Amino acid sequence: MKKQAFLLLIFTFFGMNLAAQQVQQFSNGIFKAAEKRDREKKPVQISDFAYQASESTVLDLSRNNPGIAFAASALVPGSGQALNGKWFRAGIYFAVEAAGLIYHFDRNAAARRQERAYENFTHENWSVVAYAQWLVQYSDANNLNQTQLNALRDMVFSGGRPIAPTWGNTPSDWSEVNISILHEVEKQTPFILNTPDGCWNNNPPNCDRRSEFSHELPQYGSQQYYELISKYYQFQPGWRDWYNEITTAENQTAALYQYMWNGKDQPFTLFYQGRDRAEQFNDNYRKAGNILKLLLVNHVVSAFDALFTVQLNNSRIETNANMLSMEQFSLTWHF
Repeated sequence: MKKQAFLLLIFTFFGMNLAAQQVQQFSNGIFKAAEKRDREKKPVQISDFAYQASESTVLDLSRNNPGIAFAASALVPGSGQALNGKWFRAGIYFAVEAAGLIYHFDRNAAARRQERAYENFTHENWSVVAYAQWLVQYSDANNLNQTQLNALRDMVFSGGRPIAPTWGNTPSDWSEVNISILHEVEKQTPFILNTPDGCWNNNPPNCDRRSEFSHELPQYGSQQYYELISKYYQFQPGWRDWYNEITTAENQTAALYQYMWNGKDQPFTLFYQGRDRAEQFNDNYRKAGNILKLLLVNHVVSAFDALFTVQLNNSRIETNANMLSMEQFSLTWHF
């Protein structure tokens, strides 16, 4: 009896164990099948196909960020194009920038050399003492009586005779003349024209007298000083050849102290040589300045070109992504 009960207990234990294993296998099969079906039904996402960017670098930013590409080319024309692989356009902007800078520095250096040569030319050939002496004799010849005329006379005449200008030593000449007294005389000095050439279509007898001098002699060494002495006829008597032919001429007549404003040049060359020299270096300064304007245009065009290049590239990437999204939608629909 005990044996039969023991055998029954053994058969019951094994039977329950077998049944439990079958239930477990069955349940595992059900859940695994469900998981498999879930994986099969999971839709395809656009993120599965889209480009996943790695950590951004400065080079990546210049390729993907229009603002950075714009700033790069604004500072160095062509750099934004080079960072985006547009080598041909980058080369054009670089070449324009390099050629423009070389030309600018060359014209600027030439202008400075010519300006120094012109200044030395004026030091050798223009004297404030010569100009002041002529102004005194011009006033005497035309019966003018400016308030400071005698004070100016005492500065540049000694014993009734003109003191000799120190050509080539401009500071020495300026030490002889008080610029304020000279300006006072200039303000009260009219242009006296020769007659009848100076009358043109005006009627005598007042056609020979015009307004007062248009300018005052600027202070020595200033930019205006070097410009005006070879620009206006008023300052022509300060040049050496005028001084030798007019101011110190043996036969002094009133006709020597009248302007020939009848369209004819005065018969002295140093004034016109100074004018031409000044025009030469000023022309080179203008060329150097104009090329800077061209370089500014190069910076602006290059910057906007880089901006549009990156924007266009980004637009193409977005278009490709949209096309992938449409393909994913179609694929999901058919399933």
